[in-house]
Order: sequence, then C-alpha cells, then structure tokens
Amino acid sequence: MREIIDSIDFGDVFGLALLSIVVLQHAGTAGIHACMGRDGRTRHRAIEIQGAWRGTVALVVLLTPVGVVWALDAFSSPERFHLYMRANEAMLWLWIPITVVALTSFLIARVSPWQVRSNVNSMVFSVLELLRPAVAAAGMAIGAIATGDLRVGLVGAFAVLMGLMVFRLTRRWWYSKPVTLDDLGPAPRTA
Repeated sequence: MREIIDSIDFGDVFGLALLSIVVLQHAGTAGIHACMGRDGRTRHRAIEIQGAWRGTVALVVLLTPVGVVWALDAFSSPERFHLYMRANEAMLWLWIPITVVALTSFLIARVSPWQVRSNVNSMVFSVLELLRPAVAAAGMAIGAIATGDLRVGLVGAFAVLMGLMVFRLTRRWWYSKPVTLDDLGPAPRTA
C-alpha cells in the first residue's frame, strides 16, 4: 500500500478531483431534472436545490459498492492504480466539455428570469438528458479502450450503470409521496 501512495502524483489527484466534479454535477442535474415542473409547486429554485441534493445522495448510495470494488482493485498494486488513472483521464477528455456546457447552462438558468430558464431547460437540459446514456457509455468505452483491461472496463460499466440509475431513483424518491392541493397551501385571494 505504501508504494501505491508513493506513486500518486498531483496529476492523479487532480484527475480524481475532476472526475468527482463531473460525476457530482451529473447527479445534481439528474436530481433537478427528476423534480422539474411535475408537481405544481411554485418555489422552483428551492425545489431545484432539493432535487440536486437528492440526486447527489442517490449517487453516493448507488456508487458506494462501485467505490469499494474500485478501491480493492486499484489499490492492489501501483500498476492497477495507474491503469484506473489512465481510464479516468481518457473519460475526462469526453466528459469535461459536456460538463462545462451543463454547468454554464445551469448557472445561466439560476440567475435568469423564468422565461430564460424555461428555454434553457427545454433546449439545453433536455438535449443533455437525451444524450446522457450515450455519452456515459462512450466515456466508459473510451476508458476501457485506453487501458485494454477487462476489470477496468467492467468496473467502469458498473459505475456508468449505477450513475444512470440516479435519475430513476431520484424520480421515485421525489414522487414517493404525491403532492396534494393541501400541501400547496391556501389559494391566493383575488380582489
């Protein structure tokens, strides 16, 4: 274990940090998308934050078994660890530009009026959500090809499958207790 820790450099730590940011952004976006505009609530910004947290929690729950398998294999030898780092770097070449587009769109939507947010949700987030499975699978395939290692490919495939389940789990979590009219509060008074 000591030789693995000694072989870790700044690039490895930076790559893992970037991959974590990409994956957490995916989880937050999936959680927001699962809660958007489907239950009649009017406090959209608060709901988006709650959806992002739910997506992040769902991701942590789903990826914990993958993390255990990854750690057992990656920390078995320095060579195995660097195979995983090579796969991470290869995946990031595809995933970072898409993550930048998603984060930029999200920030624009957060500070813009509802008309702009509605258009960003319709045009950008919908397209990204449509492409999410293909982009995730392509990133995993790129990582597996870059290493040529079956175990790295299997762990990557397992991670991608769990990551794609975040949206479904968050949606089920969000709608496990349907909202009723009483939950929305009293009707506004009209003059």
